[in-house]
Amino acid sequence: MTQMLFRPTPIRVTLALAIVLIVGSLWIPDFLQSQASNWIIFGLLGASLVFVWGKAGIFSFGQGAFFGIGGYVYGIASINLVATTNETFSAVVLAVIGAAFAAGLLGYFMFYGKVGDVYVGVVTLASTLVLFTFMSSTASPVYHVGDALLGGYNGMAGVPPLTLGWPGGPSEALTIWQTLAVVIALAALVLCVLYALLSRPFGYIVSALRENEQRTQLLGYDVRLRKLLVFMIGGAVAGLAGALYAAWSMFMSPTVFGLQQAALVVIWVLVGGRASIAGAFCGVVFVEGLSAVLGSGGGNATPIVLGVVLILVVLLLPQGVVPAVQARLKPRTRTRAHAIADDAPEAELSSDTVAETLPPGLPVGRSISGKLSVTGLHKRFGGLRAVNDVSISFAERGVHCLIGPNGAGKSTFFNLLAGRFPPTSGQIMFAGRDMTHAEPHTRARAGMGIKLQIASIFPGLSVHENMWLSAYAKLHSRTEAEARASAITDWLGLGAQRHTLAGELSHGQKQWLEIGMVTATEPSIVLLDEPTAGMTRTETTRTAQLVSALGSHVNVIVVEHDMEFVRQLDVPVTIFHQGSVFASGTLEDLQRDERVLNIYLGRHGAHGA
Repeated sequence: MTQMLFRPTPIRVTLALAIVLIVGSLWIPDFLQSQASNWIIFGLLGASLVFVWGKAGIFSFGQGAFFGIGGYVYGIASINLVATTNETFSAVVLAVIGAAFAAGLLGYFMFYGKVGDVYVGVVTLASTLVLFTFMSSTASPVYHVGDALLGGYNGMAGVPPLTLGWPGGPSEALTIWQTLAVVIALAALVLCVLYALLSRPFGYIVSALRENEQRTQLLGYDVRLRKLLVFMIGGAVAGLAGALYAAWSMFMSPTVFGLQQAALVVIWVLVGGRASIAGAFCGVVFVEGLSAVLGSGGGNATPIVLGVVLILVVLLLPQGVVPAVQARLKPRTRTRAHAIADDAPEAELSSDTVAETLPPGLPVGRSISGKLSVTGLHKRFGGLRAVNDVSISFAERGVHCLIGPNGAGKSTFFNLLAGRFPPTSGQIMFAGRDMTHAEPHTRARAGMGIKLQIASIFPGLSVHENMWLSAYAKLHSRTEAEARASAITDWLGLGAQRHTLAGELSHGQKQWLEIGMVTATEPSIVLLDEPTAGMTRTETTRTAQLVSALGSHVNVIVVEHDMEFVRQLDVPVTIFHQGSVFASGTLEDLQRDERVLNIYLGRHGAHGA
């Protein structure tokens, strides 16, 4: 009991360290107290980028912009309100709100506008430089907000320090040590909130975004909303850092919007470790401490020496200083688990065994109708007709294969059903709803499970975590998701690998894992794009068993090239040719069709597709 009570966690370590720093700072000179406040503020700014980039995979040059917005909002609010409120902490709150609002506004246009990952970095950098240009041009006295002069390139002067008081009561500016104590306390509070968020389902979904945004969406999560929330939280943290910086320096300059500041935040995070929130603070201490030492005697060579040191750190410790130290200190606890997984006998699955071992109570295919129908579907890429006037209806239960030569249009048709491409014209009806232009996550929530050709999983997460995220997307209950994830993992014969990183599985196991992830979302229809590509014969047979078992519960549509796999399934087949439905029937009937022999299978019934 005592061991559990005092078991170190990030939140407990953060709180304990904050207390030690606050108490310990009583015995250091005022100069070091002031410098420590500055470094912790910068660490908070770096932590905002770690949360956005390291945790959610959204690379942003905009944290410096939100930092500057927070600082200017604090300066404007405190200058105008301090005479009335006798305190400045309300200005800090306004700064956080202002930065979060700016991040939300920018993020909405980027994420709901479907701006690509690379362009997010470009857009945020461009926005930062636009703010730099604008704020530098506000030197004229006409640029003011109430009593606060923006100051242009000269900066905003006369910003009040952190001040305690209340309207009509006494007012007192904090001392250097008190400012440091408040900065440490607020930084610790923010870190605890971030750690708490990351330890909840929201944090797991954020990790999924970083690992594989497409799969996250195909599980039914609205990735745009999650990315927007992450971006706003990161903006709010950066805004808080900006407000504290303005109060600490009692000055705000447009240089905070400059390219140097934007790049410096990235450098702090790279050095400390972009996956470590604590690493952001270590990165600041390392970089700023080295700059201070070199600045005192390095002369013009300081930037060169600093640049060489930073390059060496990034090359030799690509994960950053803190993750590298943690890897050294932390025992390799997964080695035994890997050995057990490698030595475990592979479960043998027959069609009957798979059906019998379907997780009990799993309402696959029973919650909603899985009927899918397509009418007059067209898809053009420029002058190319990839899908041409396809109309087809699928039963509510059973397996149906789509085959055809390369370029026949079957994969494009699959992507139209999955929502990855918008159709040029036509209609897709699923479960009584028009899904023609629905987003992939909307289709997933409606009961459409989608497995892509190349296994789309979360490679940096464990097998169990992959399955849990899939189950939680439907159940929204941590406990129920745990039970379902375990049951489906065992059904797939991956129980021994449940704690293995998904990226370390064999090719066939990755494909089965993805099939299990789709199953965990309770689909009423499953779309499989070449599930046996690259598999051995044994793996192909096992996959056929899994697909047949699913087909006894739901509608399964399979796009496939492997004719041996299609034969094992022994299900209705539709042949695509030149973007249109060419023929339908059993594989045996189609092999006797003269047109099929001439155009697709060949005179001797070749097995290739």
